Amino acid sequence: MKRIFLYILCMAMLTTAAKPSFRTSELARLAQALAIDTEMLPDGYSHPTTDGIKLTVHKTGQTTDHIGIYLFTEETRQTGKTPIFDFLERYFLQLKYPPQHKSMSNMTRDDLFTFLAGSLETVDDLLVTDDFGYSYDDHRYQATWQRNGNTLLSVAFPVEYELISGENKIEAEDNLQTDISNTTVAVPSDKPKVKSDHYLSEHITNRLYLAKGELIASARHPIESCANMMLSLQAKGDYTVSITQMSYGFKKTVFEVPLKQWIAFCQNQGCKLFFGPEKLTDNGDVEGVVIAVNKAENYNHVLTVTMLSDLLDVGKGTIQARLYPYIPTHNVLNMFAAYKKSNPKIFVTK
Repeated sequence: MKRIFLYILCMAMLTTAAKPSFRTSELARLAQALAIDTEMLPDGYSHPTTDGIKLTVHKTGQTTDHIGIYLFTEETRQTGKTPIFDFLERYFLQLKYPPQHKSMSNMTRDDLFTFLAGSLETVDDLLVTDDFGYSYDDHRYQATWQRNGNTLLSVAFPVEYELISGENKIEAEDNLQTDISNTTVAVPSDKPKVKSDHYLSEHITNRLYLAKGELIASARHPIESCANMMLSLQAKGDYTVSITQMSYGFKKTVFEVPLKQWIAFCQNQGCKLFFGPEKLTDNGDVEGVVIAVNKAENYNHVLTVTMLSDLLDVGKGTIQARLYPYIPTHNVLNMFAAYKKSNPKIFVTK
């Protein structure tokens, strides 16, 4: 009897392990609608044909994270890193195979997606060799395909993370820890670049602090050192950040990652990092905020951090942080309205 129970348990585990994994429920729906056997596809990009449509499918670690109509070659993707390549491929496929409760017209209406020239049928005639270009501002993207100087298709859509990524807020938050942990850290070999941009307030900047060409890392200069370590992969020290992630529905998730892996994740996602000091205690502890700004998808990650002075003395240790991820930019502006009006103490060497 015990052997039978163990056999059933093992079979159940194997069945569970064999179940295809998808980054979002919508990708799982598309795979089912098109009868795509993703288990048979390799990691990376592949281009199966189903229902007469050549597709682009991408897998990472056996998880399918993209399904769409084949419109862009891998060479094109490498020339300009932008989230709209995946978005356009996936969204056109979604319009061809909309969810049961929605029609194509309902989708485009709700998503504020507009055909400026051409139509969904035009997508079938596009070639990967066609000229493609796009532009965007704080509100909308416009993408256009041309051939021999003639416009074939032109579309416009909002700069909105959930639309472009295909993830709802809950899915994005649930995927975040894995995304950070899977990020590869590549420290630049060139000298740190001096920057002087600010965000929301003149006290929240991407400024790095150097002495004799090296990034400052000293308990004698806690604000400057904290700014460097929060913004640059080239900063000295071996730090871990303990993140309490605040998610939808008051959900909290606690995890630890190397600080530089967090920075690399933000940079790889197209975010620009800013740091603002909020408090410097008498014993040299620093409290501050890191804002990762993604203009291409109109969201911010907000990370509040506490850096103990003892860590600067030894050049390693764990920094406590609280993360508010994927906040729409207009919400962040409201969050920091009080910050802009305050007059925080700034202890920075000019």
